[in-house]
Amino acid sequence: MPTHQEIAQLSDEELLRRMVNSHDGRFDQAFWEYFAEQISPHLPEAPVVSDLGCGPGLFLRDLSQRLPAAQLHGFDVTKVMIDYAQTLEYAGTRPVFRVCDLESEPLPLPDGGVDLVTMVAVLHVLSEPLSMCREICRILSSEGILMLQDWIRTPITAYLDRMLTDVPAEMVDIARTQLLKLFPTHNKYSIEDWLWLLKEGGLRVVDYRKLYSPHFRTFICRLD
Repeated sequence: MPTHQEIAQLSDEELLRRMVNSHDGRFDQAFWEYFAEQISPHLPEAPVVSDLGCGPGLFLRDLSQRLPAAQLHGFDVTKVMIDYAQTLEYAGTRPVFRVCDLESEPLPLPDGGVDLVTMVAVLHVLSEPLSMCREICRILSSEGILMLQDWIRTPITAYLDRMLTDVPAEMVDIARTQLLKLFPTHNKYSIEDWLWLLKEGGLRVVDYRKLYSPHFRTFICRLD
């Protein structure tokens, strides 16, 4: 998932292309097996789901195939993403999408009305993550779940080795320079930092683990 720094250097269309192309690798069979184990059994028959930083809507599309009765909401700061999401086919009721800057706008959702909040590689770039956690707590139902997927701190050598995989040899020096600029943002929080931040924000982590990347962790949280 690209960061704000990457967004600033890419056109909206290029960012969209990258997110579409990487989707299947991020939400693979292992992810959906984990979802079925940790989340699906704890949702009501027709859950309300809010995806914060929904990008091109592909996760909500996949989710609608598994939870066709769900009421889906997607929020993203980039209009191109929302426009693309609107073109997709959904198994159930079409999601409600809205362009929204999570840094500055309250979520247009009622208190305690959301059963599942999802957020992928967004919280680490927000300047006030505790405020976002409190806003998530506001909209979650009493038995609601937050599924957070985000970057964790790793050694610079491991970070570069993985991120430079499959980069053509003639592009390695350029890519390394760019990655060194991104390293402080991608490696902002350790696992311990995330656990502290989520608890301080009013959330209780009930499970966390590595799924598709050693640089990411998936956290399952409930109201503390």
